[in-house]
Amino acid sequence: MVASRAGRLLQGLPVLLALAPFAPAARAVAWPDLPPAIHARLTGAGVSASTFDAFLSQLQRTHAQRVREGDLDHLVFYLLQSTHFTRQPAIEPALSARALVESLDAAPRSAYLQNGRVDESHVGGDVRARVRDLLRALDATDQDPRLVYFRQLAAAALPHGREREAAVLHEYLRAMRFLYEKEFAARRTQDPADAVAALYRSRGLSTDTAIEAGYAVHLGLGMVRSLEPGRRIRRVLIVGPGLDLAPRTALIDATAPESYQPWTVLDALVGLGLSRLEDVEVVCADINPRVVAHLQHAHAAPPTLTLISGLHQSPQLTLEPDYRAYFAGVGKAISLSDPSVTTADDRLVKVLRTNPAAARRLSAVALDVVTQRLDAEPFDLTIATNILPYFDDVELALAMSNIAAMMATDGILLHNEPRPALREITSALGVALELSRQAPIARVTGAPPLVDTIWLHRKRVIEAGRGRD
Repeated sequence: MVASRAGRLLQGLPVLLALAPFAPAARAVAWPDLPPAIHARLTGAGVSASTFDAFLSQLQRTHAQRVREGDLDHLVFYLLQSTHFTRQPAIEPALSARALVESLDAAPRSAYLQNGRVDESHVGGDVRARVRDLLRALDATDQDPRLVYFRQLAAAALPHGREREAAVLHEYLRAMRFLYEKEFAARRTQDPADAVAALYRSRGLSTDTAIEAGYAVHLGLGMVRSLEPGRRIRRVLIVGPGLDLAPRTALIDATAPESYQPWTVLDALVGLGLSRLEDVEVVCADINPRVVAHLQHAHAAPPTLTLISGLHQSPQLTLEPDYRAYFAGVGKAISLSDPSVTTADDRLVKVLRTNPAAARRLSAVALDVVTQRLDAEPFDLTIATNILPYFDDVELALAMSNIAAMMATDGILLHNEPRPALREITSALGVALELSRQAPIARVTGAPPLVDTIWLHRKRVIEAGRGRD
């Protein structure tokens, strides 16, 4: 049943999936494509040349299920937070998870946290009221962009008729279990950061994205500019650009969902003088076919982007001046105008009308970077932010091997994954770490500052076993 629903989720996508201007084709990686260092890691995990194809097939099935669960996580977060389809008060997802768990007696609580089993009768009345309102909205004809997306998702991934309410409640219970483990149970462990990291390696694959992620990449590209003032970047690969559907917190559903990273990367490249708009190519590769379809539509119909900072300014939270300066300047190189920054609900806001010439430089392709690579001219720059935490160490080794194979010699990799294993893997692949830089975003009273860190690697050699070049 799960496999058939995952298959239906991919049906009916726009014909745009076949219309990318210069997006290459993806192919499954093969054992001979991999260098000896990756062979050794796979062998240590019990995978050999004879079992590799079966192992890869299992990974692909698992990843398809994780894509489905990630989409349904966003449906749950939309269900709890949206003010568009209901007059019920919004519910903060983590607080909903805690209320659910704390309402359970010891035995059902233990069963729920261990294996996810709990009767749907334990779902609170506030959530049930929102579920009923959402189901009515899904059956109506409201053309709100997010509601249209979730209507299509429900048609593909959830049963019809009377079973649909039970299915939504089931997805709510699944998502709340993860949130409780992440936000509350992990804090009681000896190493909370490691506990949270382990949870992410099996959860649904989120499409979350935010403008803040562009700031660290901008700083990373600034490092490239400082190191090599004459450097020119023509081919760019963005792995996992994402789509702002319904984040876990702070949903803003007054604007249409958007994928910000392709635009902010293109803007930074042109603005810093690393690329020329007329000859740069930005290939966006995402495992979620709906993200790919969205970006291919943007190529043909340049969007108006509403950029909204994900952080509320308050007496307790102060945005760093450098981040505010970044927000004020972002978009100048790809916009038809130079929009000013305003504030709404204590957030920074600006509206950009993207230049059709910029949209023509973007393409998109479906890619599972763990099990696939692109047959294409190598990339001068590869960006992989906020996707690597979803991979265990074996998946990480495969992903980095595929990324290294797609990079040009002397090509740059930017990422924000702090795991020590990544440095070991990239070093073995000839994609050595050169620099890192912290990106302070905000100061928080009584807590550590909010920061991101960007790592810059450079490919010095073409690794053995790369395969097609």
